[in-house]
Amino acid sequence: MTGTIDSMGVEIRNQIEDIPAYVEYLLSLPKPPKSEVNGANCIFIGAGDSFAAALATEHLTAHSARSLDPYEVCRKPSIVTDMHLYVISVSGRTMSNIEAVKAARRFAREVTAITANRNSLLAKYSEDLIELKYRSEGRLTPGTNGFTSSLLACYSRVRPLPKLSSLSDMYDEALSWSQEIRIPVQSTTFITGTGLTYPLAIYGKAKIYEVLGSKAQSQRTEQFNHMELFSLTRDDLTIVIPESEDDVQATRLHALLKENLFKTALLPPRNQNEVDNSLRITMHLQVLAWKTARNLGMEECAFINRPDLLRISDEIVYPKRTNPHQKLAG
Repeated sequence: MTGTIDSMGVEIRNQIEDIPAYVEYLLSLPKPPKSEVNGANCIFIGAGDSFAAALATEHLTAHSARSLDPYEVCRKPSIVTDMHLYVISVSGRTMSNIEAVKAARRFAREVTAITANRNSLLAKYSEDLIELKYRSEGRLTPGTNGFTSSLLACYSRVRPLPKLSSLSDMYDEALSWSQEIRIPVQSTTFITGTGLTYPLAIYGKAKIYEVLGSKAQSQRTEQFNHMELFSLTRDDLTIVIPESEDDVQATRLHALLKENLFKTALLPPRNQNEVDNSLRITMHLQVLAWKTARNLGMEECAFINRPDLLRISDEIVYPKRTNPHQKLAG
């Protein structure tokens, strides 16, 4: 049977064809009402990768939309009063999302599930559904095309989606960029981002955890300079992701780390729209984790070999009497 590393690679490449087809589906959906232009009166929630998608949507709208942790909504459902609540979960089986919907329904103006599983409990308890559509290898793999679908689904609710740049070129660029970078599997990889690139740094951190089982941290560029910077060792790697070409703080951080002989890599910005840049950065971070695993001779993602941790996660994340290993959830 094909290992999960190879399956991940297939799913990353599938995005070249799957994303344009999914955008067509999103464009066919009814447009949001005027009261929700640029994410006004909208809250997005999700866990894991899905939280990164929710936070990215908040940043895309310059914080007009809000992102929240689903467990916080469970505990204080009144915070979604009169808001359109979007609940992001690839599997539709994450308990905190389901409980958040059940608790929030009497407060929220509307609840929409964003999920690949239209038969899930999340879809059942929600009033509306935006389906995530992508090809899966049918195995438990780190979220790749499920994440980009979630990101685009959320983005489509707060602004019209633009015509996308060549995804094939993005993929080739990601392959080239990743060849020059060595993730220190025995040390820590720090990923810094500014504005919209910060939620994507969170996503990149998650891929290092899941694929390599290595230590990683994500942080806003400015905050990194005040905190995590003081924990750096010569074995650590810092990946800096500027938000744009005028992100002086990010490019200066990279230059100073390099000048002082710390390991650092820059994911340079491009003059593209924010949706294109989100996909581009996401694909680069996906390819980096996958290529590193391939170079290390790994056949299975690190989490596959940690049944103890999977068991703990399953006990917390999923409702009883479900099979959490049908495909990766979020």
